[in-house]
Amino acid sequence: MRVAVVGGTGFVGSHLIPRLLTAGHELRVVARGAAPGRLPKDLLPTFGNAVTGEGLDAAFEGAEVVVNLAAIIRNRGVQTFESVNAGGSAHIAASARRSGVRRLVQLSALGADPDPRFPYLFSKWQGEQSVRGSGLEWVILRSSTVFGPGDGFFSQLARAISLPAPFLVVPGDGSATFQPISADDLSRCLVAAVEDQSRASQVYELGGPEQLTLDQITEIVARVTGREWFGIARRRILHLDPRILRPGAMIMEKVMPNPLVTAQQLDMLVKPNIATADSVRANFGFDPMPLEPNLGYLRRPRRWPLSILDQGGARLERPQPDRPDQPRSGGR
Repeated sequence: MRVAVVGGTGFVGSHLIPRLLTAGHELRVVARGAAPGRLPKDLLPTFGNAVTGEGLDAAFEGAEVVVNLAAIIRNRGVQTFESVNAGGSAHIAASARRSGVRRLVQLSALGADPDPRFPYLFSKWQGEQSVRGSGLEWVILRSSTVFGPGDGFFSQLARAISLPAPFLVVPGDGSATFQPISADDLSRCLVAAVEDQSRASQVYELGGPEQLTLDQITEIVARVTGREWFGIARRRILHLDPRILRPGAMIMEKVMPNPLVTAQQLDMLVKPNIATADSVRANFGFDPMPLEPNLGYLRRPRRWPLSILDQGGARLERPQPDRPDQPRSGGR
């Protein structure tokens, strides 16, 4: 099957792309060129900008399925919740329809909601509406927090735990609930959404096998990274009202490329981030991986791909209007 993946150079894409290739699909990775990500060395991204819509029609030419992974979790310059999560999904849906794509698979988020008090979740809901109204076959996967090499949430938590301090600040009372799912398991579900015809017009809410509080997750990451409060580091959790932490989070967003926490993340702690306990087994027929035994990657130092250090960005191919490229297996 010919599949175009938008945002395939990102975290989830780095886990999905190998699975799609192994399944024998002809693949095109569509990206705007900010970073090459962790693609197989013979697979080069094709240019397409979800924010502006530029290049998407040509990038989707010949594809049967489009998978949209393009999303942001914090506003940064022209990349805002509105322009990427909402507007980008609208551009992708419209281009997919014009290009003759049959199916559109959208990765959304648990809690996607029309409540504008939560701009991130509101933008994910807006993106879903564009997919639903596209006139194409569609499948929407709403995921809880995702873990795996290259993630954001768990790596940032490990980073916070590693900072020298007599205590670790946890927003709220620590009871906010999550259902972490591995990027590999989420990718298995995405492949099924691409391949299985019976999944058209379905919304799946997905999480791993455990529903954990923020305190429990913090303690797990501390154990995995060797930073237990009554062991090596002898630190305790200090709970603080998110409203107290919010001004500091807003400052971090402005001055740090990767802030430890964002104001939006603090605001969303009031909303449970869980699906049903057996969501993956019931809908996709396999048991997802638990969190703690699969966080070993947090112990390793982070290593940047040489291509990022040497090139500073991806080399993109722009399909020529007079001879559109077709998706191909293994790259270009």
